Amino acid sequence: MMNREFFPEVSNEFDARVRSALDALPEKRCARRMTAGKVAAIALAAALCLGGGALAVSGAFPLLFPGDGGEAVSGYVQTPVEPVAESEDWRLTVDSVLFDESSLTGLVSLRLEKLKGDGAMPFKIAELLPEYQNQPGIRWTSLAETYSNDEGECWFDVLDGDANSGFTGPFYLDTERSTENIYYLEAALIAYPDYESDDALTLSMRQHGEDEAVLSVALPEPRAMPSVQSGDGSVTLSQIGLRVELDTDETAVDVIDYAALRMTDGSEIVIIDEANDIDRTLYALGGSSVAAEGSPDNVATYLLAVTPELENVSSVVINGSEYALQ
Repeated sequence: MMNREFFPEVSNEFDARVRSALDALPEKRCARRMTAGKVAAIALAAALCLGGGALAVSGAFPLLFPGDGGEAVSGYVQTPVEPVAESEDWRLTVDSVLFDESSLTGLVSLRLEKLKGDGAMPFKIAELLPEYQNQPGIRWTSLAETYSNDEGECWFDVLDGDANSGFTGPFYLDTERSTENIYYLEAALIAYPDYESDDALTLSMRQHGEDEAVLSVALPEPRAMPSVQSGDGSVTLSQIGLRVELDTDETAVDVIDYAALRMTDGSEIVIIDEANDIDRTLYALGGSSVAAEGSPDNVATYLLAVTPELENVSSVVINGSEYALQ
């Protein structure tokens, strides 16, 4: 659980540093809500490994999901047919892929090797600040979000068959495993609203100053993981993702202040609780529904940091409204 009492008071100087780092990040078509109360807790420490149900996919994603277990989803982890792409300067290897078409969420684990070995990091990183490491009750990972702004720096895209961005999300550097010329990265991804289920996906490494991708690896076809829906189809829950469509003209991620899974025994697993600074998601994205042309920005998608046992979830509670699952 992410509880604000675990964090020290945030000074004006620190808040300014965080906002400056956020301003330097590259633009995305859809944005996660980042309220003032969550900037310090999430912006530079964007993925928490939360106790009590945190996903662990048999070591496939050790940065985002350390530990043992993950039997519920391990059978859906895939490896590309040709996982390696290489140039004179770089070798890109995609080690593990997990895309879920039920919730349109995904995870990718990869390695980037600099073959010329000059030791210069090929991107910038938003480092986790020391004052937010090793807080009581929270298990931190050795992550740092990567981004690029300058000539020659690289970034990563997951593209669809038309070479448009199919999935978006942060690519995190594992600072403990990475060495001077070998970089281990993991991505927490959510599909853009215009993604279609039959789209082929490609992971591309791009570089400022280059028109074409420097390296590309074709990714396995996404699979639909087990999932359950509400009777009206507005809520979909899988073992790694939650999608909610609301009847509102506002962006759903800005409207949802509370989301929880209500279990058959009456207990709840809280996913989002703005009032108490609880956030059991790795990434969230808001966008337009593809169900009807011209529909408002009313879909919120969450990549979960817990893997629920679907047969034990009776409903999803969103802002006080309960959606029974079938």
